Amino acid sequence: MSSSSDSPGHSQSFVPEEHRPRGSRWQRIAIAVSACFLLLLTVAVWNRVITRRQHESNPVPGNFYSVEGRQMHLYCAGQGSPTILIEAGLSRDWLDWQGVQPELSHLTRVCTYDRSGLCWSEPRPGPRDAEAIARQLHTLLDEAEIERPLVLAGHSGGGFYVREFVHEFPDEVAAVVLVDSTSPQQFDELPGFRASYQEFLRNRPHRLWWERVRVRSGLQRLVGHCRGVPPKNLASLTGQYAAEKCRTEYEGADVGEYVDLETAAKQASRLTSFGSKPLLIISRDPGRRTDKMTPEDAKVLAEWDREQETLKSLSPMSWRVIARGSGHEVYETRPDVIIDEVSQLLAFMRGGPAPQFGSTTTQ
Repeated sequence: MSSSSDSPGHSQSFVPEEHRPRGSRWQRIAIAVSACFLLLLTVAVWNRVITRRQHESNPVPGNFYSVEGRQMHLYCAGQGSPTILIEAGLSRDWLDWQGVQPELSHLTRVCTYDRSGLCWSEPRPGPRDAEAIARQLHTLLDEAEIERPLVLAGHSGGGFYVREFVHEFPDEVAAVVLVDSTSPQQFDELPGFRASYQEFLRNRPHRLWWERVRVRSGLQRLVGHCRGVPPKNLASLTGQYAAEKCRTEYEGADVGEYVDLETAAKQASRLTSFGSKPLLIISRDPGRRTDKMTPEDAKVLAEWDREQETLKSLSPMSWRVIARGSGHEVYETRPDVIIDEVSQLLAFMRGGPAPQFGSTTTQ
């Protein structure tokens, strides 16, 4: 009777390593690498298919216009004059303002749009400073035949683009609204801002490279990081928020606005007065505190509040309203304040009573 060591199933275990087929190990490695590559390719294709389907199932309201060879998205609702054009904050888009635009559109025509590389406006090469953005907006308005002069509203960094637009096209703006707008002086006035910004510029290339790898490979979607999460008041737009996530051609397209932010600030600072144009300033609540706020955060908030007050000097027809309990995203936490105050601005422009110019109040 033969021993188990003589059986065919066990014979190879007794073959010395040096006498085994030399190609078998490399063949296994090649097969493993090929399998991984095929898996990644499959996930990447799957990501593109899902992205396309989400876009198709969530049609974008508004229209697209060619601006310097790239398609730009503009969404207007309502009727009447003057038209309000809203300039969103850095890396933000038309979706943020859907808690405000529908309400204001009962009073007049209101337009939101996407700057290049954001949401549904195609990315483009070249600078993303205030001059470039203001001129592209001007062309977009021409292409869409938007009547001027208009009311130009800007949130956060969008305030830089508003100021540059007025600087270049003063006769096309009848009034200005700044919603917790960034100040051109914040690079040197806000405690720690310049150091934080420089750190961002140093780290961003490396972080962007990894972000692109994760999105283009489909891994970002595979681990569930491509879900759109709107604020509670915009839950009905969950599909729209999801449709703009994890699109390979748009990944990192917003970086230019951050890279060129200091240039945009210097350009915006050239405008030192809106002249006799009405100026409404709506600010976050400087008294708002959170459990995570540090003493340094409190200093930044105090300086931000001072800069907001200084914005009143841009027009003798200015007034400021602090949105009680609101953080930076006033359009999300206190849309009622924006709607009420812009309504008062429109009424004044149409012959109604004047706001209390020079005042600062809290609502």
